[in-house]
Amino acid sequence: MSIVSEKKFLTEEELQTLQRIQSQTRSLINELGEIELIKLHLESRSDDAKKFLNTLSATEQEFTQLVFEKYGKVNLDPNTGEITS
Repeated sequence: MSIVSEKKFLTEEELQTLQRIQSQTRSLINELGEIELIKLHLESRSDDAKKFLNTLSATEQEFTQLVFEKYGKVNLDPNTGEITS
């Protein structure tokens, strides 16, 4: 005598709930992946901006030194180029 087990299934409502949870989980994983990718891009942009800031600061210091050597310690109007003591 063999025992045959009866197959059991979720109700339609339970199956829909499970499938909705799985779909939302996949969507969340995709969203988190996109967020991480955006963060990487922002970190790269930030690094580039910091490098540019360092370059710009060095250029400003060099220019200031050249002006001081040529004109002494003066005030400059950056809009007109006027030099005042």
